[in-house]
Amino acid sequence: MEKIDNFFKKFHGGYFVFIGVAIFLIGLIIAILVEPNFSLFIHHISDMGAPTNSNYIIFNICWIITGFFVIIFFIDFTSYLQNKGANTKGTWLCFILGSVSAFSMILLAIFNKIDSPDMHLNSEYIFFFTGILYLIIYTILEFKIPEFSKLQAISNLIVAFLFALYLILLILNKINPGLCPEFQSFAEWLFLFGNLAWFVENGILTLKR
Repeated sequence: MEKIDNFFKKFHGGYFVFIGVAIFLIGLIIAILVEPNFSLFIHHISDMGAPTNSNYIIFNICWIITGFFVIIFFIDFTSYLQNKGANTKGTWLCFILGSVSAFSMILLAIFNKIDSPDMHLNSEYIFFFTGILYLIIYTILEFKIPEFSKLQAISNLIVAFLFALYLILLILNKINPGLCPEFQSFAEWLFLFGNLAWFVENGILTLKR
C-alpha cells in the first residue's frame, strides 16, 4: 500500500470523487433541462441516458467518467480505512464490491434501457446488490474504529436503506407492472442524491487524514 499511499498524498482520492460527482451532475442537469415535462415522479435516471433524451450521449459520457473516478476513490478509501486500523480483508472486500458496483454503473451508461434493456436491467441488479453489501460491511468496519463516530458508521446504513428500497420496488414492479410507479421513480432519485452525498461526505473524510 506504500506506493498507493504516496500517490494519494499528491493526488487526494477525495478530489477524484468530487470531480466525478461534479461531472455526473453536469451531465444530469443538461439532460434534465432538455427533458420535456421532467418530473421526479415520472422519469427515471435511466431515462436521462436513453435515446428519448436529446442529450443522452452527453449524460452517458459523464456517467462513464464518473464510474472510473469512483473506482479510483475506492482505492484511496481502502488505504484510508486500513491506516485507521480497519480489517484488511474487510476493506479489500469492500473495494472489490465497490469497484464492481461502479463498473456496473458504467455498463448502465453503455447499455441504455431502450437499445439493450436486458443488459441494462442486469447491470442495475448488480449495481444495487453490490452497493448494499459494501455499505453494510463499511458500517461494520467503521463501528470497530474508535476514531469514527457512530453517526458516521450509521450513515452507511441510511444509504444502504435507500439502495434496498429502490431495489425492492424495482423487483416488485417487475413482478407486478404498474405497482406504485411514481413511488419507484421518486425512490430512485432519493437513492441517487443520498449516494452522491455519501461519496462527497467520505471524500471530505479522506482529506482529513
